[in-house]
Amino acid sequence: MINMMTKKSALASWVGAMLIALQGVVMPVQADEWQQASQVVVQATDAMLAVLVANEQQTVAQAIPAIDHTLTPVVDFRTIAKSVMAKYYRRAKPEQFEDFVGVFQESLIRTYAKAVVTFEIDSFKLQNNPGTDTRALREKIWVKVYASNSVYHIHYTMSAKSGQWKVTNVVLDGVNLGLAFRNQFASSMGQHGNDMDAVIANWNLGASES
Repeated sequence: MINMMTKKSALASWVGAMLIALQGVVMPVQADEWQQASQVVVQATDAMLAVLVANEQQTVAQAIPAIDHTLTPVVDFRTIAKSVMAKYYRRAKPEQFEDFVGVFQESLIRTYAKAVVTFEIDSFKLQNNPGTDTRALREKIWVKVYASNSVYHIHYTMSAKSGQWKVTNVVLDGVNLGLAFRNQFASSMGQHGNDMDAVIANWNLGASES
């Protein structure tokens, strides 16, 4: 058990483990969109707890292959990477975009591997909030997570892609992860004099540290 963990790292860990668990529980789109989307979250969270227990004795390196196997089919890394690049996506050459998708995916998988081998969750509670997103095939699912004597508020944005509900963004105690990654990319572009190759080459350095 971790003796000390910052709020930020705890929240990031939860997101990683949550996404990992989605592999086996994506649900088909049906009439009651919020109910279907929330069911994905509940079942995924239950499955995630099992994943955490199964991997508690593993190192990060040992956990990565299983996480890669389960996470890659679930997350639309290309769409997320495009959103992270934002206006810079239009400037990117096709090969630069492909390179960024690769390093972005690798960094997230390693981050989630760290989550699986370190994070502990006591319980969670689904909040009843249907209708908070009026856009078609999109829902917001709110969850309270209880861990290490703390309570975390997590808002999942769920989108129906190819007939299945998947997480497309997460807001953790008011911190929008998608926006945070976008700001990180823009800041890095400024630091590297708008050299996109340098930004891509340096993106994965933090995640590579273990």
